[in-house]
Amino acid sequence: MPWIQTGVLWLALNFTWRSDVKTIHRTLRLLFLLTLLGTVLSAQEYRGRIQGVITDSSGGVIAGAVVTLSNINTGIKTQRASSERGQYLFDLVEPGSYVITVELPGFARFLQENIPLAAKGDVTVNAQLRTGDVRETVSVTAEATQVQFSSSKLDTTVETRIAAQVPQLYRNPFVLATLDPSVLKDDANTEYNPFNSWGPGRMSVGGGANFSNDLQVDGSRVGISVKTGYVPTSDMVQEVNVSQNTVDAEFGHGSGSAISIVTKGGTNQYHGSAYYYGRYPWAAAVSDRQFRTINLDRQQMYGGTVGHPILKNRLFNFVSYEGWKWAQAAAPYTATLPTDLERQGNFSQSINAARALNVIYDPATTQTSADGSTVTRTPFAGNVIPSARQDPVSVKFMGALWKPNGPGQGYDHLYNYVIPLPVNYPYKNFADRVDFHVNDKLTMSFRAQIFRTPASVGNPTGSPLFDNDRGSQRDGNTYSGTLTYALSPRTIITASVDYHDFTDASRFATQDPAWTFAGVYPNSDFYKALYADPSIPKLQVRMSISGDGGRWLNMGPGGGYWHQVPSGSGIDIKIARQQGQHYLKAGFETLGTHAPSLLQQSNPGFGFNGDITNSTYVNPNLSVAGNPYASFLLGAVVPIGASPSGWDSNETSMPSLVTPNTSTRFYGGYFNDDFKVNKNLTLNLGLRYEFE
Repeated sequence: MPWIQTGVLWLALNFTWRSDVKTIHRTLRLLFLLTLLGTVLSAQEYRGRIQGVITDSSGGVIAGAVVTLSNINTGIKTQRASSERGQYLFDLVEPGSYVITVELPGFARFLQENIPLAAKGDVTVNAQLRTGDVRETVSVTAEATQVQFSSSKLDTTVETRIAAQVPQLYRNPFVLATLDPSVLKDDANTEYNPFNSWGPGRMSVGGGANFSNDLQVDGSRVGISVKTGYVPTSDMVQEVNVSQNTVDAEFGHGSGSAISIVTKGGTNQYHGSAYYYGRYPWAAAVSDRQFRTINLDRQQMYGGTVGHPILKNRLFNFVSYEGWKWAQAAAPYTATLPTDLERQGNFSQSINAARALNVIYDPATTQTSADGSTVTRTPFAGNVIPSARQDPVSVKFMGALWKPNGPGQGYDHLYNYVIPLPVNYPYKNFADRVDFHVNDKLTMSFRAQIFRTPASVGNPTGSPLFDNDRGSQRDGNTYSGTLTYALSPRTIITASVDYHDFTDASRFATQDPAWTFAGVYPNSDFYKALYADPSIPKLQVRMSISGDGGRWLNMGPGGGYWHQVPSGSGIDIKIARQQGQHYLKAGFETLGTHAPSLLQQSNPGFGFNGDITNSTYVNPNLSVAGNPYASFLLGAVVPIGASPSGWDSNETSMPSLVTPNTSTRFYGGYFNDDFKVNKNLTLNLGLRYEFE
């Protein structure tokens, strides 16, 4: 089995100088990177830290002061004692708003309220205690310092208010990352709706390549290969965070950039939201001014959120649901269908663009001169193909082909079948988050996130030959759990597990066994090599008509076929300890992926054009002679010419495929030391090892 090993040493130097008049923050980043093979980003911790130094009025450090951190919304309180150097640290803290109090006998109580902690934030709250009665309280209203003094990474956070108020065309919170100027969205790609799988991965962070960023929701991976397995609803989002330059040894298995979403959690108060959005055809303008078809674009979007306590100050729940009933009316479906006479092989009334008889030539009469410069053919008598010359399979298909619904355009009746054809997206998104503060040492959280989108296209023709490749099945499941335990006031351990899967598969409008290869060719097995792999679907036979003007039609499944069901699971364990001037952390992680993926660019079938029934095969003029339906009735197949990388080539294609089924397992371990030499200088030292 292929494997990859990576050993990396990090060295980062952060320098901060402050004066009484102003604060100047200078960061000198010296990165010494010894890499056997490029590292990549794995699990990213979305929680933050709050830290500081306790001093007296003379600037001397105070040890043993009791520091209490209180979450304003949940009422959860955590206590730490300041170290012999006066330092305190609250690590792995959920994003939110907090209150800090500091108490020590002989000193007035210190209080600072409304301290915001963003995702992955590092907030500094230094407390200066003054001599006094412990019943006195000194309140500080200045904002806490939110500068990453202990890390050289770059973070941008879109906070709750902005996330709620910024208009979102796609209802995809990952797109909010583009509020960071370093994030670029691939505007050539339109798959940014929450049930699409390509969009978020295509965004570039800091000039990085597409599909190289880590995508996370509450610290759990939702990116699977190049796909996005889950996108939260907009109303459940608390913050969106963009990280760059993540060179801490804790992070690997990625490009060093990540887009992370933090969802809302339950609080001691009941809170929630509800919404409805509707767009209806009767209120819409004409969308296609060429064919004047009815605008069937219909969109109903509804949902809501509920956050509430189960046990006050201990157990909380937050539920979100969003549903769509969206009929997306794109360009109308158009086709040029044969007349009743042409279906019988009678082209005596068929007029070409020059308002003359569209002559049908017999390919069996082809005569080519010795030098190949002259080709002659004889027209069919009366411009009628004799029934004895008509292929029985073609006759069967002609009998099942749907009829025109209009006169068409011009003398040759192009586009005589026009109908609006919406794609229906019944999208459903459900998420539940439970947070449990068991006691002062143990907290747990669990998350379940599910979405379903069985997109479909109807069959307006009633014919078993009509099919369309715009339908799809797009489903996702994400489950995760995190446990955090304080071994001591200075040592904390956290472990998380997650599982995620995603389905992105074709869903054709019509599939009738009578029109598969076995049903159409019951006495032959020429096609069996196509299905040597039993996972290859037995679709209907594709018969593709292509020619001049608007004569383009697929009988059977046009386009291609895909069936991709990737899944992944991971385990992350980390222990962190504050030891004097050192903030030490070590961890282990493993990530496994399983990715069965079938992609068939052109479905098996036959192609037909008007060249074979033209007067010549050397630069034929299809506007005056030849007809692809005449070629089809003769069973005159166009030779194989489909490109293996071309989607829906309308040509003869017999792909013999197997379903790739890849599995990987990644392991990583690291040790990191944030060495605070003094209040102005921090060294980040780390070692990481990876194996895959």
